[in-house]
Amino acid sequence: GTVTTLALDGKTGLLTEVSSVSGLPPDTKLGPGAPRGAVGAPGGPPPRNTDNDIWAADIHMTPDGKFLYISERTGNMLAAFSVDGASGKLTYLSSTPTERQPRGFAIDPKGKFLVATGEKSETISVYSIDQASGALKFLNKYPTGKGISSSSSISRPRRHSDSRSRGRCCSGRTN
Repeated sequence: GTVTTLALDGKTGLLTEVSSVSGLPPDTKLGPGAPRGAVGAPGGPPPRNTDNDIWAADIHMTPDGKFLYISERTGNMLAAFSVDGASGKLTYLSSTPTERQPRGFAIDPKGKFLVATGEKSETISVYSIDQASGALKFLNKYPTGKGISSSSSISRPRRHSDSRSRGRCCSGRTN
């Protein structure tokens, strides 16, 4: 739930904290949890309730470095941050509901779209990324089958026309 930005000293290897910001909405009922290892061993304590534990999963930045996004599985959300280009400091912008238990997501190479998957979902969600504000706008859901946990973004290579193409092919690309 918390994203910490660190600065690396290239000479000494020393890391210093630049900022630390919560990726959860102010009204969240989620809180810090504990490791989710084995629970309920014979003779041990009963399993603890993990229903409100923060369970972050993935983190990605837009190619231009202006916005950063994280996924949080317990609350089924994607959080957006702006990134200060000079300092690297993050500012929380908003959280957007998404697929159930979002494990992975990807941002396209141009930074215009985000695709999210959920471990307990049978669809993927596609969002546009507002280039000025970083806000996510839901566009559509697509069926995938059960248990998709990651996604990748790829670009189709462009094809160039030449004298042999006879005008059949000019270019191909994803938008």
